[in-house]
Amino acid sequence: MTTTLQVGRLLFRWRSITPVPVIAAILALLWFQRDHLASGRLELLLALNMAGLLLAIAGQALRAWVLGQVPEGTSGQGNTLEASTLNTTGPYARVRNPLYVGNLLIVVGLLLMTQSLGAACLALVFFFGQYHFIIRAEEQFLRERFPERFEAFYRKVPRWLPRLKPATDLPLSHRFDWRRSLRKEHNPFTAWMSGAILLAGWQLWMRDAAGFSDVLPGLVAAEAALLSFFLIVKGWKRGWLARASAREAKTGEAV
Repeated sequence: MTTTLQVGRLLFRWRSITPVPVIAAILALLWFQRDHLASGRLELLLALNMAGLLLAIAGQALRAWVLGQVPEGTSGQGNTLEASTLNTTGPYARVRNPLYVGNLLIVVGLLLMTQSLGAACLALVFFFGQYHFIIRAEEQFLRERFPERFEAFYRKVPRWLPRLKPATDLPLSHRFDWRRSLRKEHNPFTAWMSGAILLAGWQLWMRDAAGFSDVLPGLVAAEAALLSFFLIVKGWKRGWLARASAREAKTGEAV
């Protein structure tokens, strides 16, 4: 196994942790740039925040749409490479890595909100550097598991830039499993959305914008609603809600 593939497998396994030091570096950079960032026009800040949020939501929607269709045992959601089948239809007929395209949209959306060229350069160098190795490790794994099918797929469908016309019109699935999508995506959605809310609040506070006290309750309410959503989905996923209902039913019968 080449060094590239070894690094790719290692990064794939720890891909949930590797962004942490980069995020910490970006936060430090934004803090040191706070005076410069505070001097810009408030209208520009709000426009970039809105554009960034919409872009991130589009990326999240893409991820949710894909994960609601893929079969179990695919899409690289675990810590090890796996593929019970090769996904080549639906969103995969336009681009080989639709989940990573969704990640890119989320990252670019959040970077727009920072208004920092330095943060954008740091984040994008890390993003494409990490996925350079991860994607090649995944492709080699799929090439070994599905030799002929993957080669045909590789030749027809691009890695990053989606085709305007799909390679095939066949759907990935005949139904959308919203439960699976919700189970898979409530963690990352809560994480990046909380970051966006906190970033927006910090920006307004740092600029000492007029009317910040009027906006703050809305931001707090949005974060509270987001965390409530997260806890409800987490409880449903782990069966806490079902067990609580069962206990209440038994208590009622005993009474």
